[in-house]
Amino acid sequence: MSTATRKLDPAAERAIDWLVRLDSGDASAADHAAFAQWLNADPRHQHAWRTISGLLDQPVAALQNAEAVLPGQRRAARHALTAPTRRKALRSSAAALLLVGLGSYLLNRQQPLTGLIADLRTSTGERRQVQLADGSTLTLNARSAVDVDFSAQARRLHLRRGEILIHTAVDHTRPLIVHTVHGLARALGTRFTVRLQDGHSELTVLEHSVQLTTANGSEQTFSAGSAARYTASHIQPLPGLAAPLAAWSDGLLDVRDRPLAEIIAALRPYKRGYLRVSPQAAALRVYGVFPLDDPDATLLSLAETQPIAIRRYGPLLTLVEHQNEIQ
Repeated sequence: MSTATRKLDPAAERAIDWLVRLDSGDASAADHAAFAQWLNADPRHQHAWRTISGLLDQPVAALQNAEAVLPGQRRAARHALTAPTRRKALRSSAAALLLVGLGSYLLNRQQPLTGLIADLRTSTGERRQVQLADGSTLTLNARSAVDVDFSAQARRLHLRRGEILIHTAVDHTRPLIVHTVHGLARALGTRFTVRLQDGHSELTVLEHSVQLTTANGSEQTFSAGSAARYTASHIQPLPGLAAPLAAWSDGLLDVRDRPLAEIIAALRPYKRGYLRVSPQAAALRVYGVFPLDDPDATLLSLAETQPIAIRRYGPLLTLVEHQNEIQ
C-alpha cells in the first residue's frame, strides 16, 4: 500500500530544518540569532513556522502525560525527535501527523482508548440513548464513556470520558450519583448533565436540583437553570442560561456569547482527525445555533461570520486561524 505525500513549499522545508536544529540541544547563540533573522525576514516564514511547530503541540502534551505513567518516555521521544531521520519524516505530511505517537492520538480521537472497556461508550460523531435498569434515561454525547454500578444502596454512574445527560427515575431508597475524578453530583429528583474535561468537570441542572460535592469535600446545591464548574477542591458557578449547554442532546450547538475555543472543543468529538484553533482565533466571541452532526458545515458557517480561515491538510488535520495571522 502506498501513501501519498504532499510536497511542502520552501518556507515549510526551511521551518523543518530550523525545528530540527533548535530542538537538537546543540544550537548556539549564532543559530538562534540566524533563526530570528530568518523568521522576521518574510511573513511567509512566520506562517510556516507556526504551522510546522504547531503540529507538535498535541504530541508533546501527550508525552508529558505519558511520562507520569511510564517514566522514560520523554527521553526516548527526544532521542527520536533529534535523530537524523526526523527531518525526512517531517517532510511528509502523513509522517508529520504520525510523529511521536500522533497516530495513536488520532486513533483515540475516533474511538477513545479510555472508553474501550467502559460499560457504555460512544465513538466520534455518535450520540446514544440508553434506558437503565431502574428506568432512568441516559444519553451519551460523542466520544463519551461511562460505567454503571447499581447496588441495593445506591445507583452510581462513573463518567470516564466526555459528557452525559441523565433523566433520573424516582427511587427514594437509592440515590443516583454521577462520579468524575473531580467529585460527585447527587441527583435530587432531576434531569442534569455532567461533562468531564481535562482539568475540571461541569454540571448543568435542567430540572429540580443537584448536590455537588468535590473530591476534597466542598459542597454546594444547584437548582434548575444553573450550572457550575468544579475541580477536586473548588466549585465555581457559571453565568448564563443552563439549557443551551445541554442542546448537544438534540444535535445542536447553542452558543450565546462564548469564545470560539469552546465551540471548537464541542466540535472535536464530532470530527475525525485533529482540529486545532490558534490562540487569537480562540478568543473571538460567537453567537448562533449550529449543527453538531455536520462539523464541516459548522466551520464554514463560522468562517462566513467570523474573521477566521479554515485550513485543511488532508482528512486528518484542520487548522482554524484568525485572518490577521494569514499572510
